[in-house]
Amino acid sequence: MKKHIAFFVAPYQGHVNPLLPMVADLVGRGHRITCVAAPQFVEPLVAAGARAVEYASVWPANRSVPAEMTAEEMAKGPLQILRENIAVANAAERELAADLPDLVVYDTLLNFAGRALAEKWQRRAAQFIPLLASNEHFSVLQAVASEFPPIDPQHPALLEFGAQLGEFRAGHGLSAPGPEDFLAASEGLNLVCVGREFQPAADTFDARYVFVGPSLADPAERAPWSPPDSGAPVLLVALGTLFNERPDFYRACREAFADQPWHVVMAVGDHVDPADLGPLPPNVEVHRRVPQLAVLEHARVFVTHGGIRSAMESLSAGTPMVAVAQSVELDFTARRVAELGLGVRIARQEVTPEALRAAVRTAAEDPEIQRRVAAMSESVRAGGGAARAVDAIEAYAERV
Repeated sequence: MKKHIAFFVAPYQGHVNPLLPMVADLVGRGHRITCVAAPQFVEPLVAAGARAVEYASVWPANRSVPAEMTAEEMAKGPLQILRENIAVANAAERELAADLPDLVVYDTLLNFAGRALAEKWQRRAAQFIPLLASNEHFSVLQAVASEFPPIDPQHPALLEFGAQLGEFRAGHGLSAPGPEDFLAASEGLNLVCVGREFQPAADTFDARYVFVGPSLADPAERAPWSPPDSGAPVLLVALGTLFNERPDFYRACREAFADQPWHVVMAVGDHVDPADLGPLPPNVEVHRRVPQLAVLEHARVFVTHGGIRSAMESLSAGTPMVAVAQSVELDFTARRVAELGLGVRIARQEVTPEALRAAVRTAAEDPEIQRRVAAMSESVRAGGGAARAVDAIEAYAERV
């Protein structure tokens, strides 16, 4: 039976991109899809076949996140996330109350809105997790909590968060917030865009968690890219969309690989002018953005910020990494890459041209890294990606 499925979409490129092939596949199978999304993501979602409901995001679009966060910024984070959830819920209720979906699929960052409206509408919900999954046994934030600035639990922003969450649920006729509203939420179906073998404490996640690995666009639909005629090995350098205002890092990469036997493809994003990086050697090309999947298919090594989607894309392509985390939580992924022997980690504070050269050489030449990356690549791709996620959504929608 064909279903009406509503997706609550978080306003981040790395969260939207894996949804696009899933939405397109669901539409192709005859389902009606509504996506509640920030304005900058409406166009690709509509192109995938969804009906889009816009909401006014409280997160600034196209920003670059600083490497360090103060205790004050950390304390305000939960309240800002809640306000984003409230904006999503308001738009969803306005547009969908008279056309209720059969199933709500919410991004893990929008769990307040997703859980509340599913409960109010008496509909079941599924959770979409484009990050490492968390449960009572493992949480990235708990794992790195000691590295964040200490936060006063009586900080006014945290108290306001608790009060507004209670008001939000009460305003929808729901009970007061429970532990599941503050800890890792879990649904009857939780789609995780990570390979199971990469997930820490994987054996503690039950059958409700489906580790599909990266949800990637069909190869025929990806932007093309061809390696240089020189035959030099390709080195991709990219820091994602949220952590890329790092001109000093790009300059260090330029210096590290000038006149080296590499062809360097560097993506610097919208916050750094390529001209500000100085004269480029002939073996280094710099762009604001590149077709990452297509470049990774040819890359010998990937220098990355440690984003989980970038890591999964790299592993899917069988490319070892040099992980230079650009925030505390990303450093967990970087450490995981090193722990599993999938590449080399460099602490952000320890980046030098010499360190970059040595790490890239190790990632490219170490036979054990090559072996482990090949094995993990096979495991990650075996997750099934978008097609398996859609199969799971269809089966779940039929059950509920």
